[in-house]
Amino acid sequence: MVATNIAELLLQRPLGLVFDIDGTLSPIAPTPGEAQLYPGVAELLELAKRHAHVAIITGRAVVDGARMVNVDGLTYIGTHGLELADGLPPHAHIQLIPEAREYIEAGKYLLDLVEKEAIPGSIVERKSVGGTIHYRLAPDPEQARQSILSLLAEPAQRVHMRLSEGKRAIEVRVPLHINKGHALRSFVQRYKLQGVLFAGDDRTDIDALLEIEHLRIEGVKGVGVAVQHVDTLAELLAHADIVVQEVEGMVELLRKIVEELEEAA
Repeated sequence: MVATNIAELLLQRPLGLVFDIDGTLSPIAPTPGEAQLYPGVAELLELAKRHAHVAIITGRAVVDGARMVNVDGLTYIGTHGLELADGLPPHAHIQLIPEAREYIEAGKYLLDLVEKEAIPGSIVERKSVGGTIHYRLAPDPEQARQSILSLLAEPAQRVHMRLSEGKRAIEVRVPLHINKGHALRSFVQRYKLQGVLFAGDDRTDIDALLEIEHLRIEGVKGVGVAVQHVDTLAELLAHADIVVQEVEGMVELLRKIVEELEEAA
């Protein structure tokens, strides 16, 4: 059986199930391109979408996140909420929020600077707007981090872009007040959800867990799940209703949720 608060959540209709990818449904890999869904996750999502509105909210670009999950009929929300597709591209149209378009060139400019500098072990992941610089493979990750931040701090300020950090990664982001929390709220409002679960593992997922708390105050049944790794932020764990251990724990929870939904159908 699932935990009591999730069991109550699963009785709500319409119901939403929302997940981050990397570190939540997929083990962290040395490079973004090597990451793969944990075995069995795609099949579980296929079953879940029969009973709930299922969304993926990721820092990856929509096209990248959708390629990785590869389950049609889900809502894919990418770049922390800047873009969305109902289903799998290219058959599903990718919608970029209009306010982000003016920052496309600024993001490209900053990522070009990093590639030109050729910081050892750094990998540039480009997105529709901005992108991520990964330094997990750097010989000295902390030195690489400092080099990237030093290189980009002034230019980013000059072109009005934001820098934020994740696990061994630095994000080049637009200066818009848009994050995974806003994306989660929009998803809830779009489908008039009465219950929603969100699961994530990294700094940018804190916004979504905070939004779960706000939604509960407004009468939506919400459950926030944190996937704990050795380097998980204490703040993320503090705002979670349930903490599971590693991706394996998240997949086991997803399996129990799907079994409960199938039995109740």
